[in-house]
Amino acid sequence: LRWYDQMGLLKPVHIDEKTGFRYYSLDQIDRVILIKRYKRFGFSLEEITGLLEADEDRLRASLSRKKAELEAQILELQQISAEMGKCLKKEMGRNEMSEEIRIVETTEMPVFALRQHMAVKDFGTAFGKLFEKVTKDHLQPAGPTGARYYDEEFDRDDSDVEVFIPLATKKGANASVGGMTCAKLTHKGGYSTLDESYAMLVKWIEENGYRTTGAPYELYVKTGYENPNPETWETDIYFPVTKKQG
Repeated sequence: LRWYDQMGLLKPVHIDEKTGFRYYSLDQIDRVILIKRYKRFGFSLEEITGLLEADEDRLRASLSRKKAELEAQILELQQISAEMGKCLKKEMGRNEMSEEIRIVETTEMPVFALRQHMAVKDFGTAFGKLFEKVTKDHLQPAGPTGARYYDEEFDRDDSDVEVFIPLATKKGANASVGGMTCAKLTHKGGYSTLDESYAMLVKWIEENGYRTTGAPYELYVKTGYENPNPETWETDIYFPVTKKQG
C-alpha cells in the first residue's frame, strides 16, 4: 500500500500521524479490484497507473495487446511442452535431426523477390507487398513462399533478407532460387526453434566434408495458414554446398 501510494495508484483518504495507519474509503474498493485484476493480467504497476486513467479506447487497445501477448506465450509454452514430450520419448533429448539431412539437386525456380534489411517481425509486411504486386501484375504463383539469408550471422532485428514467391513461369520474375547442390533439412514445428535446425545443418555440412557455396534459403511448406497448430508446420532449409577437395 505504501508503494501504491508513492506511485499514485492508490492514495489513502487519511494517514494517522501517530500510528502511520492508512485509511481508505469504500469508494476505493473498485479501484483496488482493478489494480489486482490488471496485475493478474501481467501489467506492471507503471502500466496500471496509465490504465486507470485511460479512456475506453486506449484501455481496450491495451487489453487487446496484452491478450495477444499472453496467447503467444501460451502457444510457445505449448510448443516447448510438446518438444519436451518428444525428447522424453527419444532417449532423453538425443538429437536425431542429423539423420534427416541429405544432399539434393535442386531445380532452379523463377521467383518474384524483395530483398532488404529487415527484422523477423517485418516478414509479414514484406510478403504483403509481394502478394500485392503479384496480384496487380497477374503473375502466377507456384509452390511455397520462402526467404533467403545473405548475412553470415543472422540477426532477428536486422538482417539482409530476401523474401520471395515462386512463379510458374519466368514472366515477372526478378530473381531465381535453386538450381544447385544443397544440403537439405526439413524443420518440423514452430519457427522459434529454427535456429537449432540451422545449427545442426551447419554442423553436418562441416562434419561430412562439404562447404557452403551460397546464401541459405528456406521454403515454408506447411504453415499456420493451413493449420494453426505449430506442430504441423514444416520448413525446408537448403544450404548450397560442394564437396571439399582433398
